[in-house]
Amino acid sequence: MLVLYETSTGYAVFKLLDEKKLVQIENLYDEFQTFDKASSIVQLQKFYKFSTTEDAMSAATAAVEGKIGKKLKKVLKKIVAEDANEQLAVADSLLGKVIKDKFNLTCVHNTAISELMRCIRTQTNNLITEVSERENTAMSLGLAHGLSRYKLKFSGDKIDTMIIQAVSLLDDLDKELNNYIMRCREWYGWHFPELGSVVQDHAAYVKTVKKLGMRTASITMDLSDVLPADLEQRVKDAAQISMGTEISDEDIRHITGLCDQIIEMQDYRSQLFEYLRNRMAAIAPNLTVLLGELVGARLISHAGSLMSLAKHPASTIQILGAEKALFRALKKKHDTPKYGLIYHAQLISQSSQKIKGKMSRMVAAKASLSIRVDALGETDDADLGTLQRGYLENKAKELESIESGKMGGIGGGPKKFDKYQNKR
Repeated sequence: MLVLYETSTGYAVFKLLDEKKLVQIENLYDEFQTFDKASSIVQLQKFYKFSTTEDAMSAATAAVEGKIGKKLKKVLKKIVAEDANEQLAVADSLLGKVIKDKFNLTCVHNTAISELMRCIRTQTNNLITEVSERENTAMSLGLAHGLSRYKLKFSGDKIDTMIIQAVSLLDDLDKELNNYIMRCREWYGWHFPELGSVVQDHAAYVKTVKKLGMRTASITMDLSDVLPADLEQRVKDAAQISMGTEISDEDIRHITGLCDQIIEMQDYRSQLFEYLRNRMAAIAPNLTVLLGELVGARLISHAGSLMSLAKHPASTIQILGAEKALFRALKKKHDTPKYGLIYHAQLISQSSQKIKGKMSRMVAAKASLSIRVDALGETDDADLGTLQRGYLENKAKELESIESGKMGGIGGGPKKFDKYQNKR
C-alpha cells in the first residue's frame, strides 16, 4: 500500500511496509515515538517538492475546491505508471473519490488511515530529509497566510457580515440611548421637572438641557436654535414657576457631560444608519425596497447570511424571530404566531388588525422571491422589489375596502328575503 501525504512543501509518497500495524490503531502512536520505529513501518519512496510558494498555494486552493492541482496530477500519473496495482491511502475521502474517478486508482480512507497520517505528521522532519525543518516552518507560515487571504477574498458571506455587525450595533446603540436619555430626564427632572412635559422630543430635550444649564438662565437665554418659538416661550414661563430643587454647578457639569455623550451617540447612530442603508441597497436592493433597511438587515442577521436566508421558505421567513412563541404555541396547542421580525415592515405594521395575518403571508411570499433574486441573481437593480411593493400596496387597499364593507354591512353575509305567502 502507498500513502499519499500532503505537506506545505510538497507531496510525499510513502510505502507502508507493515500493513498489520493498521489492525490495532490504539498502539500505532507508540510505534512512531522514534524515527527508527517509524522507518520500520513507512518508507519514503518519492518526494515531489513545490518550487515556489505560488505552487503550494495553487495546490492548496485546488484541494479546498475539491479539485486536483497540476502538481498532484503529475504525482498521480507517475504512481499509475509505476505502481498501478497498489492501493493508495489518502487523508481526504473526497479527494480519494476524485482520484479514483480520474485515474482509476483504488483509494483507501478510514479511521486507521487517519491515525496513520497523524503519526506520520509527528515524524515528518525525520522521514522527509529533502526539506529542512526551518524551510518547512517558513513554508507553512506563508501558505497559512495565503490560504487565509484566499478564503477571505472568495467568501460570499464577508459582505453579509458587515450588515450583521452594523444592525447589531444599531440595536445596541438604541438601547444605550434609551437608557442615557431616561437617566438624563430623571436627573435633570429634579431641578426642572416641567421641562419634560413641555419638550417631548428626546433630541430637543437633551440639546435644551445642554444649552440651558440652570433653569434661572432661561429668562435671558435664546433657545431659538434648539426649540420653536412657541415651545421656547412655554419653557421660559415654566422655569419661572418651577417647583424643582436647587442643584450645584458640579451637578450641572455632570448632567451636561451626559448630554454631550447622548448627542455624540445620536450623531454616530445617524452615520451608522446611513452606512447600513447604503450596504443594504448594494447587497439586497429588492429586499430593501420591499421591507425596508432595518427589517431586511435583521432578517439577514437572524438567518446568518443572505444565502442562508434565501434557502428559507416563505413560511419560515414569515415567523422568523418568533421561534419561542411558535414552540410555546405548539406545546400548549394554541394558535401559532402569524408574524415575527417581518411585522415591523411598513406594509404589515400599518395595516389594520383584521388583515395583518393575510398581509404577513403575502409579504413573506414576495420577500422570499426578492431574497433569492438578490442572493442568486446577476442584476443589481430593484425592479422586482418595486413591482412587488406596488402589487402588495394595491392588495392591502383591496383588503381594507372589503373589511370596511363588512363592518358597514355592505355585502356582509347572505341576503335575507321576505317569506312568500300566497294569499287567496
